[in-house]
Amino acid sequence: MIARHLCAYKFAAEYVHNKSVLDIGCGEGYGSYYLSGFAKDVMGIDYDTSIIDYAKTKYQRGNLRFCVVDAKDINTVRDTFDVICSFQFIEHLGDAQAFLGKVKDLLRNGGVFICSTPNRKDASPNSEAPFNKFHVKEYLLDEFRELLGVYFKQVEVFGVRRGISLDFFRRLKKIGIFNFLPEAIDPVRRFYKRIGCDNFDIGSGRIETALDFIAICKAR
Repeated sequence: MIARHLCAYKFAAEYVHNKSVLDIGCGEGYGSYYLSGFAKDVMGIDYDTSIIDYAKTKYQRGNLRFCVVDAKDINTVRDTFDVICSFQFIEHLGDAQAFLGKVKDLLRNGGVFICSTPNRKDASPNSEAPFNKFHVKEYLLDEFRELLGVYFKQVEVFGVRRGISLDFFRRLKKIGIFNFLPEAIDPVRRFYKRIGCDNFDIGSGRIETALDFIAICKAR
């Protein structure tokens, strides 16, 4: 769901004003583009050549660039950055420790790393193995904090949660009581068509049951 992913970028926007930013695992580039509206400059990287070509074509600003870089090779990036973002990405890595070490090396003094990942309790309940076949390792809250704490002196974790309206319509969708209605008048399908970032909340309460964790990390 794009709205859920974009929430992390909107949350990060307050940290990137007039900063040099690296967006790791930028995908189609809409998040990097969003941040470039606030930042001094933004570099979005992804391993997929075709998706970077798409991003270069669709999202253009003078302070925005996209490059093909695999996560295991981010040490080949020659610049350093004030802010590094990595959203819904670390769960795809087999060696998150090596990745975080390289991230820390790319941060300037006083830099900030902003990282989000799905909560294993929500994404793969009662299972250590991810339900999502593309995920290598999902984290519980304490595991995520502990992983980041090895590399960063200050780690503050927030939770991304469904807002009241989304939670309500999600329950209706599960019940299926409007399934017999045509799409044009089905309130559930109409709601999901217009879902946006405002339908999610980010805060410090009840983090252990959140959909996603998002951490603000300051380098050692």
